[in-house]
Amino acid sequence: MASVDRAGLADRSTALVGWTIAWRAASAIATLALGAFLIRRLPAAEYGRYTFVLSVLVYIALLATFGQDQGLLRYLPEVLGRGDRAAAHDLLRKSAIAILAVWLVTSGLVFIFRAQIDTLLNAHVADLLALGTVLLLGGIAAGVLSFALVAIYDMRSQAIATPIAGALTLGLAVLFLQHGRDLRAVLVAGAFGQSALAACYFVILLRRIRRSQGIPGDRVGWRRLLVYASGWLPSLLIASAVGLQFENIFLLRFAGSTAVAYYDTGYNIPQRLVSLIPSLLTGAWVVGTLEGWRHETTRVRASVTAFYKGIFLVAFPLAFAGSALLAPVIRLYTSGRLPPAEQIAPVMLLFFIAALLATPWGLVVRVRELAWLNALITIAQLGFAALADFWLIQSFGLWGAVAAVGLTTGLTLLLTFGAWWAFDRATLAIPWAYAARSALAASPYLFLLPLAFVHLPRRLIVLVAVLGTAATTIAWGYLIRRLGLLNEEEVPLLHQSRHAPVRLALRYLARVPKAS
Repeated sequence: MASVDRAGLADRSTALVGWTIAWRAASAIATLALGAFLIRRLPAAEYGRYTFVLSVLVYIALLATFGQDQGLLRYLPEVLGRGDRAAAHDLLRKSAIAILAVWLVTSGLVFIFRAQIDTLLNAHVADLLALGTVLLLGGIAAGVLSFALVAIYDMRSQAIATPIAGALTLGLAVLFLQHGRDLRAVLVAGAFGQSALAACYFVILLRRIRRSQGIPGDRVGWRRLLVYASGWLPSLLIASAVGLQFENIFLLRFAGSTAVAYYDTGYNIPQRLVSLIPSLLTGAWVVGTLEGWRHETTRVRASVTAFYKGIFLVAFPLAFAGSALLAPVIRLYTSGRLPPAEQIAPVMLLFFIAALLATPWGLVVRVRELAWLNALITIAQLGFAALADFWLIQSFGLWGAVAAVGLTTGLTLLLTFGAWWAFDRATLAIPWAYAARSALAASPYLFLLPLAFVHLPRRLIVLVAVLGTAATTIAWGYLIRRLGLLNEEEVPLLHQSRHAPVRLALRYLARVPKAS
């Protein structure tokens, strides 16, 4: 029975990962398509104003979410695992009430202090920001319900619905701008797309909950939910502020909206690539670890080790290939209109990949319910990030923002591993030997590095990049098999999956032990 249960877990986890890839790809394509259209349609300064407002709206959305996305990811597997339909409905109701209350307060505050916001930033963005905050509810709902679908292993619906919502947003934005509308119409288009997405997710989630049949148990109380969710709030806010919002605020104040456009493009493209890795692994491992959770330290330690193996396997080829290809890709994406973005993107990529070392700590925080500790760490980071951004951006402009991200990344790693060692060292398990073998397997991608420094004609660079990437990927796959990175002793759960794509990949990338 245990082997059957484990095989079922393997199937659900690998399906979650596979559909997460599709979802993230669809989301990235939709976002980049809209960005490419706006870059060509708007002056650099106006595009920078738009991206600044979007980045602040992300911050406001995190605040209004009030950590309820993390609360659903933590507690939905628990209540649905025992088939408790009433507890699931109660959990959704409490999360919705908390979100609506914070959203109303936030929208009111932004509207009231519009004049002060424009004065502080020395820019005319407050009216646009106030409109965006009011329109944000659909996006908040879509984000929270996305985590709820992860909790029930449903990324398939998200992968299908996301490109449809993205196409709706892009179509409306193109229609509005071609008829002489301004940036406010782009925000309205985004609200339509996100609201449609939220409605779709909500219907899917309710259908899944209705199928639950079990014995009702204790509900997740207000205190437990709010303490856990609010404990995540500082962590999520600082992750957003350190990575994007603080830099954009100080860049707008000291360097202007054109610098914001450079930074936003040089940040967003590598960030979307790197964020795919924790998005792939966090949901699958958190939900899988919580399913039938009984506080076993060995289970968490094994999950942490598997998490790190997944990171190393993907992060090294992403670092090597991304460092080579990001500059020409951004040059093609922007038609050469934002050269500084081409320069900073590879550096940002390396900072983001280094920060991945702290990602498995999030698994431990969720499972052990240590959000309060994570909140203390991130509060300390907040002060450091604010000081670094204020000093470095004022002195060095765009590259000061890049340096601030690097310094804050280093502090993040130091504080995270210090806390991990002090409070739960039994679960700290980093497979360094596996990391070294993963780096060796990814080494063929280093042959692409000359592409980062040469300026070839557009058609030639596309041809060379495609052929070079294909050849180095084949070499990477060969070395994965040769070094045994996907052998059964390294990734046993993967080998227990019965999904055809997983079996096909393992057939070529893993060595099967010979029968004795």
